[in-house]
Amino acid sequence: KGGRLTIANLYLDAITAAAITSGTVTLNCNGGRVRNFTIALTANATLAVSNLAGAGRVTEFECQITQDATGSRTLTLPASFRALGGSDTSIASAANSVTILSAKTFDNGATWRYAMQESA
Repeated sequence: KGGRLTIANLYLDAITAAAITSGTVTLNCNGGRVRNFTIALTANATLAVSNLAGAGRVTEFECQITQDATGSRTLTLPASFRALGGSDTSIASAANSVTILSAKTFDNGATWRYAMQESA
């Protein structure tokens, strides 16, 4: 009431574990409402992003990518992904290493701007 923020009004982002299926890992953004993902790389995979927010709306996500104990797994990004200056363009390859991928599209997925860095 009166525009006050209460605990009941807060939106807490859940984390969705995305699985590799037939060499593809799909991040289902559920109309832009899901935006935090984890990927456990147990094989080489290609990234896909689905169910964006729609025309005239922004879709963004963050994803924690973790190599398995073998390491050296690859994750191929879609051609529409464009790295921000100073960003890594491939994930860390060491066993059990973690890379954080942050991406945002302003044009319903035609172009994604992303930053990706290995986590300490």
